Amino acid sequence: MKKIGLMGVFLALSLVNFGQVIKTKVIDNGGSGEYSAIAATEKSLPDFVVYRPENIKETVKEEGKLPVIVWANGGCMNSSIHHERFLTEVASHGYLIVAIGKLQMTVEERKHEHTPDDELLKALDWISEQAKTKGTDYYKNVDLDRIAAGGMSCGGAQVFRVADDGRIKTYMIFNAGMGDMTMAGASTESLKNLHGNIIYVIGGESDIAYANAIIDYDRIDNVPVAFANHETAGHGGTYAEEYGGSFAKMALDWLDWQFKGEDNAAIFLKKDLSKYPGWTMKTKNFKN
Repeated sequence: MKKIGLMGVFLALSLVNFGQVIKTKVIDNGGSGEYSAIAATEKSLPDFVVYRPENIKETVKEEGKLPVIVWANGGCMNSSIHHERFLTEVASHGYLIVAIGKLQMTVEERKHEHTPDDELLKALDWISEQAKTKGTDYYKNVDLDRIAAGGMSCGGAQVFRVADDGRIKTYMIFNAGMGDMTMAGASTESLKNLHGNIIYVIGGESDIAYANAIIDYDRIDNVPVAFANHETAGHGGTYAEEYGGSFAKMALDWLDWQFKGEDNAAIFLKKDLSKYPGWTMKTKNFKN
């Protein structure tokens, strides 16, 4: 049963014995999922945030080893604070997310800066090492065969920058598309490096990434691709809404289908959007 956290956002320094965790934050009461989630700073990775179930061991008992997501932020910036509700929600359903940028308690806390194009590789390398290191919270508790790479806007380009990394099994591109541009070390040529299923989650024609995402969708012919479009969300998506809004729900339906064997295929392949009013869906290259 999910633990109920305290209201609001706060430092949670004494909830459990975190070992290497040196700072935590609770968002949206830990999310709506079964496993109350936290945002954590790890001593060995201080410039990233780990969004994770508060009690890893209990979650793994119920779920098995946790799938992993590495996340890149809008603006390619060094903070996930604008996505923390979305990321917390996903984590509360039994996922572990390593997001670029030092943990922030408030938006005003510091100035945001651009991050290196290949910053996601640090996240991939770190969690790969943690999963194999005795004494860490993640030792034998995460599934390195189920890793997703996701990013928003410029962060989506950062995903394409590392698309050739064989550890990545699926891609999630939010409010982003390469089109004919070059950004964050990625270009339309990066689409050729895709080797797993990919979903674009876009905010309608008012989303500045819409046209490029359409171009990408038309060009991709080497992997299955889904195009989920919230017709009125715009470039800002629903990240700021409670529990990350419908963007978080779409991400979870995709991840649960790709990694947990959930029967969500109808959403993507049959366009059953009964729980997604105002959305459209198209897919191609899937076998069924």
